[in-house]
Amino acid sequence: MPLAERTLTVVCLSAAVLAFAASLWVADPALKVFLDNTSWTLAFWLSAFWAWRGWSAARSSEWRLHRGLLAFTLLLAVGQGVWNVQVALGWNPFPAPADALFLLGALLWTVTVIRATFARLSRERAYTAALDFGGAVLALLAFTLVIYLPSRGVGSWAVGLVLILYPAGFLAAAAVTALAVPTVGLRIGPAHALVLAGMLGYGMSWMQWNLMVIGSTLQPGMWFNASFSLSALALGWGARGLRFEATQDMAYRHQCDRFMNYVPLMSMTLAAITLVLLFVAPDGRTGMQALILACCLVVLLLAALRQTLVVSLLNRLRTAEAAVLRNEERLYQVAHFDALTGLPNRRYFDDALERAVADASRYAQAPDRRVALLLIDLDHFKSVNETYGHRVGDALLTEAAQRITRLLDGQGLVSRLANDQFTVMLLRPASRTVLAQLAATLVEGLAQPWELSGVGAQYMGASMGISLYPDDAASSMELVQHAHSALHATKSAGRGSYRFYIEEFTQITRSRLELRRNLYGALQGGEFTLVYQPQLNQQRQTVGAEALLRWSVDGRAVPPDEFIPLAEESGLIVPIGLWVFETACRQLAQWRAEGWQVPVMSVNVSTIQLREPGFVQTLLDTARREGVAPAGLVLEITESQLLDESLYAIALDLRNAGFVLSIDDFGTGHSSLVKLKRLPVGELKIDKEFVRDIVVDMNDREICAMVNALARTLGLEVVAEGVETEEQLQLLVKMGCQRFQGWLFAPALAPAQLAAQWLQKHPQG
Repeated sequence: MPLAERTLTVVCLSAAVLAFAASLWVADPALKVFLDNTSWTLAFWLSAFWAWRGWSAARSSEWRLHRGLLAFTLLLAVGQGVWNVQVALGWNPFPAPADALFLLGALLWTVTVIRATFARLSRERAYTAALDFGGAVLALLAFTLVIYLPSRGVGSWAVGLVLILYPAGFLAAAAVTALAVPTVGLRIGPAHALVLAGMLGYGMSWMQWNLMVIGSTLQPGMWFNASFSLSALALGWGARGLRFEATQDMAYRHQCDRFMNYVPLMSMTLAAITLVLLFVAPDGRTGMQALILACCLVVLLLAALRQTLVVSLLNRLRTAEAAVLRNEERLYQVAHFDALTGLPNRRYFDDALERAVADASRYAQAPDRRVALLLIDLDHFKSVNETYGHRVGDALLTEAAQRITRLLDGQGLVSRLANDQFTVMLLRPASRTVLAQLAATLVEGLAQPWELSGVGAQYMGASMGISLYPDDAASSMELVQHAHSALHATKSAGRGSYRFYIEEFTQITRSRLELRRNLYGALQGGEFTLVYQPQLNQQRQTVGAEALLRWSVDGRAVPPDEFIPLAEESGLIVPIGLWVFETACRQLAQWRAEGWQVPVMSVNVSTIQLREPGFVQTLLDTARREGVAPAGLVLEITESQLLDESLYAIALDLRNAGFVLSIDDFGTGHSSLVKLKRLPVGELKIDKEFVRDIVVDMNDREICAMVNALARTLGLEVVAEGVETEEQLQLLVKMGCQRFQGWLFAPALAPAQLAAQWLQKHPQG
């Protein structure tokens, strides 16, 4: 407290106390009146000063509340000043002008507290709070009137009105001040208690004063007169430190809510007591029975309305709770089950597998406490999905889920792990033999034709990897990893079957991961090289060359069939493929600049590259930059890729740009004559698998002859890959094959070696 404020406080308090003490001892009645008024005036103005100090130090969010409290104390102080004037003039009627100021102050504070309280409540809570406030105030007013109003009645309606307004004003102010604390959940402190005590003190003091005035028993210099000063000082000091701050303590807020639930009951109890007192009084409080009775009835009505609101709110809460429970069920369904197939999803599967492994680990020595995991992957699903669209793909997945569930016939937990992968978890499998029989049943069942609406019968099949806990893994994570390793081994061996996990599969998987890691830095590290295998005609003249990618890691050559799939899976095939095309174009331009005859250069292109935006323009820009015409470049695309309908447009764009398209590995896919006829290609390459046994295998010989005949009919050139013997060459020549490549002539060679051994100079060179 600043020194000036402390000094003013001490001086005013001392003067008020001395004036009151002197009023008790002096004998002159006029002097007693003067000393009483002096004590009250000092106390009232000191109270207003403290309220002003509280307002000036309050936060902006509490200015309205402190402004109302300051106005209340100022009205009391001004009212006391008016009273002093009345006493000085010898004019002391009842009611008097000072009463209007006193009552206006109480009304102003009541309105201020109600506005500050209800501003912090939601609409629903404001309704119940309004009923609680109204019921409590009316019950308190009715009870006060019964015990306060004189039993013999009052002289006039003005006197009766003032007698009613004093308890109505000050006790209402005290009541709303008290109820604001639990309604809002305020942090209660000494300041709240002082303000409440000041309000109650004012109300009871003025009520007693009025009764003494009516009864002509009021005397100056009485101990009772100190109650006004004490009430003013309590109110002012409380106003100085009052804070209207809601607590965040949820336990305290809960207690406040519980207390407010009892307020209607307390109001009804007080109203009932009031009615009893009203009817047992000898004269029934003449003239006021109707008012008191009306207050009690309104209290009961407000309590009933409040109860109705509470019941309605409880019903809404029950409805909301039921909706929340339904939403929780839906959220659980969405979080743990696949929306398409209705099967448990990966999250559900992971939790179930972890629990199963944990349970089995408690009985590690028991042979029947094993957990088996079957990982199922649909073969060629991606091709079907891309060819016929996602609608057909979704129908296929749904049918697969139903077929797996039906084949298991209640055994194990079926889940959808990923796009076209499903899992089956079996607890306590009888033996590996039983698992093998179950796996064979699943593989056979999934290999049956799939009747799909709009596309007819489709043959797809499935591959499967199996691992067991604790035989193959020490944890649920390892169990899944090893099932993946077994699945990969199954797919690498040709799909459409199943395999149990062995340690060798993990070593293969780890090698693949290490190879993939090294692949990311291979291009920047200059680890790739291009070699070229010559293509010859029937006269054994070089008519072209195929660019082949080679990669070595720590001096060890990595086979292309190992790293090319990894590059496609990781997306690295796009920058690698562009480097291959650019390097091949540069080499072709260099050979031609040196005078060597190289009619065409063949370069392999991946599906991933074909789907890249702007792929055609990128190739054109690269070829032009290296000085090579598109007609001198043959882009080899595998048969299965070209059969994809979604790639037909890009293939047509490449042909229109001037590039020659070649179907690589022809005969290993599922070409139809209709599709083959409309493909924009100029060349077929017979896969080496058919050429290898052409001398001894009649079937391979007939296939090669048919391909050559088909190519002549369609006006396409034929290139035979993998020619290794003279017998193979002669048979292919008889069939009409025009171009050949293979180890009979030369393996893939470095550029300089190829030029020296197989290329010819231009005549002018």
